[in-house]
Amino acid sequence: MEQRIQHIFPQNIAQALCHTLLHSLWEGLFLAILTGLIILLTRNSGSALRYRLLVGALLLYTAIVSLTLVWELNATAGESFGLAGLNPYEWPDFVTALIAQFNDVLKSAHEHAAMVSGIWLLVVGLQNVRLFFGLYAMERLKRVRVKPAGGHWQEKINRLGHALGISQAVLLLESAVAKVPMVIGYLKPVVLVPVGLVNSLEPAQVEAILLHELAHIRRKDYLVNILQTVLETFFFFNPAVLWLSWLIRLERENCCDDAVIHHTQNQIGYMQALVHFEEYRQGLPPQAVALTGRRGNMLGRLERILAGNNRSLGKLELIILAVILVLSTVFIAVSPQTPVQSLLKTQYPGTGSNSKNLEAKKKAEAAERTRHKEPGP
Repeated sequence: MEQRIQHIFPQNIAQALCHTLLHSLWEGLFLAILTGLIILLTRNSGSALRYRLLVGALLLYTAIVSLTLVWELNATAGESFGLAGLNPYEWPDFVTALIAQFNDVLKSAHEHAAMVSGIWLLVVGLQNVRLFFGLYAMERLKRVRVKPAGGHWQEKINRLGHALGISQAVLLLESAVAKVPMVIGYLKPVVLVPVGLVNSLEPAQVEAILLHELAHIRRKDYLVNILQTVLETFFFFNPAVLWLSWLIRLERENCCDDAVIHHTQNQIGYMQALVHFEEYRQGLPPQAVALTGRRGNMLGRLERILAGNNRSLGKLELIILAVILVLSTVFIAVSPQTPVQSLLKTQYPGTGSNSKNLEAKKKAEAAERTRHKEPGP
């Protein structure tokens, strides 16, 4: 099977992709540390700042992994891949054994780069099929069993959108399928609300719900959410990316909560609306930007609205980050040169035996010129 995959992928491409995936794991360690620092240092900051910093960290990681892939595509194919420059006499036996096992895993992945790349592409392909079906289901929600919410509420959402600075038209539809209010689309956004919502809640609560969904449109959260879903598909194996993406979704809902409370000054009514829809959010498509957000964060949102405190790191998260710091320190310490280039022993263009021979040749020529007292170039 591996030979068949090798016929599909040239050796340099398979190794470059495999090496990039491996590099993305230790790059994810630094992403986790950066994310933890953002959470700790912005406990007293606004949700909008936290959100921008977290999204910036995700985009920075994506750019670094992309540059790593470009770098690996230009690297020399066939070179060994593993931890470099280790002296087993300088470290305890268990550290040496752990590094040796880790080194064996890296070398094994390097030797079976085509298989690793093929499995990754297969999983990504299956995830993309799921993503496309989710997008298709989202588009059908706008057309199946829907009806206009009525002239009064459509005019109401137009006024609210204008107050938030939304220039594009937003259509308000009642859906017999949707269980919670949600936003679908970007160029032609549609706000879906369950049938009977506008009649079952107080007008102030309905206005708060509409403001929440309009805040998503104003902030272009639908596009960012789709980008997150794509990155989660590519880096499904990286816990740091999944954790950061989860935190971004939490802060996104916090930003919209703050926008609603700023405009309505009605915390109790808004919290009652959130609790009302909490039991209906099961089965929510991952591409949806909905009122209740994701599973498991409602209690934290309610506590934040009441107390005004941002989320900090939990005990488990602090322990994991501490372990990451220790591991990063060990791997940097065992590297005799720089923590990036010699942490993973990959021969890059301009390094290796060819560059060493060229440097030795230049030194010999300089010594010969000095001996014959010839002026240098």
